[in-house]
Amino acid sequence: MSLIRLIKIFKGIRFRLTVVYSTLFGLFICVFAYIISSQYFQSGREDFDSGLLNYAIDLSEYLEIDDSGLKIDFNLPQSEIKKAFPFILNKTLYTVRSYDGSILSKSKELLQEADIPFDSYLPSYEDYTHRFVTFQIGSEEFRGVNVKITNDAGREMILQVAASLSTLIERERNHLIITFLMVPILIITSSFIAFLIAGNALAPIKVLTDTANMIAASNLSLRVPIANTDDEVEELSKTLNTLLDRLETSFKAQENFVANASHQINTPLAIMKGELDVLESKGRTLEEHKRFHKSLREELERLVDLVKNMLLVSRVESGLDSFVFHPLRLDDLLLNTSSRLNVKAREKKINIRFNIEEDHNMEVMGEKQLLESLFENILDNAIKYSPVGSTIELNIKNIDSKIEVWIQDEGPGINECDVQNILNVRFHRISPHIASGTGIGLPIAQKIAQFHHAEIDYRKMEPHGSLFIIRFNATSQQATSSYQGPHT
Repeated sequence: MSLIRLIKIFKGIRFRLTVVYSTLFGLFICVFAYIISSQYFQSGREDFDSGLLNYAIDLSEYLEIDDSGLKIDFNLPQSEIKKAFPFILNKTLYTVRSYDGSILSKSKELLQEADIPFDSYLPSYEDYTHRFVTFQIGSEEFRGVNVKITNDAGREMILQVAASLSTLIERERNHLIITFLMVPILIITSSFIAFLIAGNALAPIKVLTDTANMIAASNLSLRVPIANTDDEVEELSKTLNTLLDRLETSFKAQENFVANASHQINTPLAIMKGELDVLESKGRTLEEHKRFHKSLREELERLVDLVKNMLLVSRVESGLDSFVFHPLRLDDLLLNTSSRLNVKAREKKINIRFNIEEDHNMEVMGEKQLLESLFENILDNAIKYSPVGSTIELNIKNIDSKIEVWIQDEGPGINECDVQNILNVRFHRISPHIASGTGIGLPIAQKIAQFHHAEIDYRKMEPHGSLFIIRFNATSQQATSSYQGPHT
């Protein structure tokens, strides 16, 4: 394995998770081993002391002392000689002392210079029979206990019994060796298992990473596999795929928009260039100049409308973060919009007639520029497609807790099969020869209506004419303070 590969592993989240787990597990094991060992040693020492005390009491029952106290011996049956308490009899030492500490008798295993330690204050303690002492003879460690005994003449003495701790110490040493060996083995083994488990748990993320690295603008249709783990990884997979869905939709919309917009912008520019070439090809009369100027002006206005709508589309596509919603009166918005379009209406001698009921609620939550663009696009289409000298009616009605804006013209109308296309498909035009529209206005109006939780309905009037109905949810002044606008 290369050094770069090792460095990558050490820096990876898999290794870091393993280190964290191993550290926590190691601390837990060490604390657990310490507690268990402490309890084991303490319990072993307590059992040893209990056995030593019981053995000393049993031993005192077989102690024979004459009346003078000079002859002291043990009369032990064979069954007692074979007992272990938990030590063998021939490894047990004893001493018999008077209350002043004088040694009356001791086991032959005790050397001349070696005795079981004696506390001169021992007889004064009420619990002296439970006084234990630890001492050494040579390199061997012993544990002793004191037991009060009384001979037949009523003379009180102290029996000291001691046993070697070598067996207990050896057992404790073996326990520590096993513990010191097992703890690292457990930590290393658990770390290896944790490394494997972490790798298995992170495997779906590796697949997600590899798939995400393969996705580019040219193949946004690729999707990361869904990890059926019913956990955060599965949720991440679904979230990434949802994000990719939105990105693909945005990229396709952008590609289509750029392609269509470049074509749409190129058309009026080509017409204007052609008109200027024809105009300059030879001398023209004043009447011809006026005709060319009118044609150029129409194409220029179409180009201005196209650019303005394209900029609005770009802003709308960026989402609602750049817009601030406020309570607005629809009658004021309609009056302002119709005032700006009055020049176009007068050129065709079109009369714009209002029918607004002042006593009704006309307030909605919205963004002023967006709503004015909505009304302007629909009203501008009505002016373009209405015949000279006709009438356009603007009505605001309250119907079933909704505010409806009606815009009705006397144009040729739209067939039912074309309604969805003109509202949802950009640059879609029923007939390019009817008027000089860009094909962007109504799809923008539809998008703006959706931003405001409104809907646009179309009805074809008989014998001719179009009626656009925009339905808004009515709002009240009390609800405006906390309203932040819809989210896309």
